[in-house]
Amino acid sequence: MKTKTIILLLGVMMTMFNAQVVIGSTNVSQAAILKLDSNSKALRIPGLSITNRTNTVTPVASPAVGLFFYNTSSDAGNDIAKGIGYWGSDNRYHSQATFTATEEIISTSQIPLLVFSAAIGQKPITSLGSAAGGAFTKLTLSAAEIIIDKYSGWVTAANQYKIPASGIYMIEFITDMSNTGNNGGTTTQNILKGTANFASSYGRDNVINNRMYTTTISTQNLTVNDLLTFEYTYTANNYRIQSGTLNIYKYQ
Repeated sequence: MKTKTIILLLGVMMTMFNAQVVIGSTNVSQAAILKLDSNSKALRIPGLSITNRTNTVTPVASPAVGLFFYNTSSDAGNDIAKGIGYWGSDNRYHSQATFTATEEIISTSQIPLLVFSAAIGQKPITSLGSAAGGAFTKLTLSAAEIIIDKYSGWVTAANQYKIPASGIYMIEFITDMSNTGNNGGTTTQNILKGTANFASSYGRDNVINNRMYTTTISTQNLTVNDLLTFEYTYTANNYRIQSGTLNIYKYQ
């Protein structure tokens, strides 16, 4: 009986020494030192909390190059992200963060994430200015003007931005307007949520180059599906946007 046991142990040791250790089946892989075979289960590696990329005491004492783990912590300021990580030959921890993990760090750290950006091009002339009773002109955007629309929030048919998720947003609406008469005047820009105006700003005519520069910036707590409209006007007739930008940032 003892002889059989010794032979069995020797056989197992020989299999291990030949780098053909298999768990879950008998399908040996010649190139693998260890093979895990399963169609319904997976390998789970240790979850460690890395709070300092160069710490050689905590959570692992004297980490070896190639140490592999799942990091459960995030710290944007120190380039630490949740996800698969390892200890490198440069004596520090590294994170193999996914795009989602990066966004989570941005949100947790209250760093504004740019979710929409448009380079506003020249717009058609509006013949009647506000001093003569003209209404506000709604900003329209073509597909070519939209640079970033992370959540496909721009509704082209309505020329509005639809808030993709509740949270705090910063909206930046900047324009450079002109007037063919070059006779001075004042510009006005509004940002509306639904039909309610929550931000306005004014600009003055620059007689040197016949331009009116206007900047509207507002931080708002918005709810999913809120519709934002951007509009502008000028006191003199025959005005239009020459160029501008529209940026929307999400804080959390």
